Parts: sequence; C-alpha cells; structure tokens
Amino acid sequence: MPPKRLLSHYKLDAKRNRLITASCNAEDMLLPRSNFTFYEYDENFKLLQRQEFNIPDHLMIHDWAFTDTHYILFANRIKLDVIGSMTAICGLSPMISALSVNPSKSTSPIYLLPRFPEKSPSNRNWRVPVEAPSTMWLLHVGNAYEAKDVNGNLQIQIHACICSYQWFNFQKLFGYNWQNAKLDPSVMNVKEGGDELLPHLVQVSINLDADGTCQESSVEPLNQWSKPADFPVINPDFSGNKNKYVYAASSSGSRQTLPHFPFDMVVKLNLLDKSIHTWTVGARRFIGEPIFVPKGREEDDGYLLVVEYAVAIQRCYLVILNPKRIGKADALVARLEVPRHLNFPLGFHGFWVNGS
Repeated sequence: MPPKRLLSHYKLDAKRNRLITASCNAEDMLLPRSNFTFYEYDENFKLLQRQEFNIPDHLMIHDWAFTDTHYILFANRIKLDVIGSMTAICGLSPMISALSVNPSKSTSPIYLLPRFPEKSPSNRNWRVPVEAPSTMWLLHVGNAYEAKDVNGNLQIQIHACICSYQWFNFQKLFGYNWQNAKLDPSVMNVKEGGDELLPHLVQVSINLDADGTCQESSVEPLNQWSKPADFPVINPDFSGNKNKYVYAASSSGSRQTLPHFPFDMVVKLNLLDKSIHTWTVGARRFIGEPIFVPKGREEDDGYLLVVEYAVAIQRCYLVILNPKRIGKADALVARLEVPRHLNFPLGFHGFWVNGS
C-alpha cells in the first residue's frame, strides 16, 4: 500500500487555472489522527504548492471543498470496530470492515485550513474546527465560495450532500454485499418516516469575523428540496465562485419498492430565484452521477452527461441533456447505447476535460 493515498475527489480552481488534489496517510485509517496533504498544479501539471495538515481526530474524508483562501474538510468521524478489525487482519473481510461511524458528538466539526497561510490576515487557529449545529455525514460537495465585506468579515457558503450517521453503512455501501458479490439497493432505502436519514442537499453557511472567530454557522436544505439526492455538480468553470445553478441525481419517489435509491431523476436548482426543474429517466431505469460539460460563457450553457441503466434489458446508455432545457420536453439531446461488455449499472465520479 502506498504511504499516501489520493482522495477520490479533486478540484479545479477556475479563477487561478489550477488543479487541486488531496491525499491522506495510509496508516491513518487505523489511528486516532488524520494527516492530509494538498497539492496545487498549473495547466502543465507543474506542482505549485504543497501543504500538510495534521488533525488529532479519527476521520474518513471522501470529498472536500475549497475557496479562495481555504481548504474545507467536514469531519466525518470514525472509530475502530473491534470485531471487524480482527476479521480484516485475518483476511476474512475487507479493511473497511475495521471501521465504524462515530456519532458521539451533537455537532459536526468543519476544519477551515489556510490555503495561503502567509497571506492570511487573521490569526485563526485552524486546528479548532467550526462546529456546525447538527450531526451530519458529508458525502459529496457541489461547490464552495466565500465573500469578504469592507470590515473583513468572511462569509463561506458550501453546497453539499449529507446524510445521517445512522444511514451510512460501511459494510453494505450502496447495497453492495462483498460476501456474495451481489447488489441489493434495498438497504439504501428507509421505512416511512425515516426520510431525514437519507442523503439530501444542503447549504452550509459559516460567518467569520475579521479575527477569524466564527460568529455563526448553519445548515439548511438547499432550495427546500426535500427528496433524496446526491452527486451535486456545477459548471466547473464556476468552481470556487458564487454559482447560480446546482445539478444532482435525485429520486422521483414514484416507485413503490425502492422509492429512494437508486436515483431516477436529474434535478436542476436555481439558487437565485429558488426554482426547481427536473428530468426523469422513466420506469425501471436509474441513473448515476451527472457530469457538466461547459460550452459557452453562461453558467448553464453546455451539456449534462449521465449514465442510464435499463434494468429490464440490463443495458447502459450515455444520456446527453441540455441543462438550459431541463424541465422541458426537449431536454434530451441524445441517448447513446453503451456496448454490452462495458455495462456499469452504478458508475461514480467522472470529470470532463476539453481536448485543448
């Protein structure tokens, strides 16, 4: 195992034209500490800067955020599972079995790590996290940005997907059972009345004064969208800047069985006028993570790529949507059949890179 492992998600800073990646130390998976290293590259993959942070807590970080002056980590807290550790060491189960979630706090720590410490005007101790007023497990980040007023007060906004610690399951994540190599998404659904446990979109707001002291933090539903959703994305040309639109995979709730997962709908949220528009894939079909392909200067000018899986015939399709037309009958641009040997019913995480 390599000494450092890259986290699943990387970011593009459109303003500075930089690629930002993050890694963690392999041994931290089993230790009550967390070491993270952030790297920033230019368009030629030249390393411009590298920063390491040691956090004295046992964390599982899958996705993260950045702004002009910060890297942002939501502290998904974990602990060792004694029985799982024994079976993992003996080779009877995956190493992930050694871990379990740790919902021991009533708040959620958020670490604001200085991106350019030599330019930071405040003396804020980054080792002291902001405590968000709810217990939440962060799944994915759509975007984050910040704004400073004339008095030096800083407001940070983060658009993300969170779920409950009670819902997140290391052993059967996304319904996959490693023991029999079968997929059963029923474990990702909940009984009536448990919707608040499921993945949903939120806006996290953090207000810091000129000295870096947190004056207020809040967690609110994004656009009041209450249906289960995940994989929030934006036009990558607006990453790190204030955005108008967020796209995500969501559930229509039309199925009697498996009403919450897998997802069968793309939702477009307008954060300015709070309007919501959707495109639904149809009966007995579901989708994965949407990917935005920029085309012009307007934020919603481009294409949305999403993989559709038709359950009845076990075939995949690459669906191309017009983001401007989501909610209209002509939103679908094309549906391309994927060769059968390349079927991937649950595909996660992709990124569009222009040929130039």
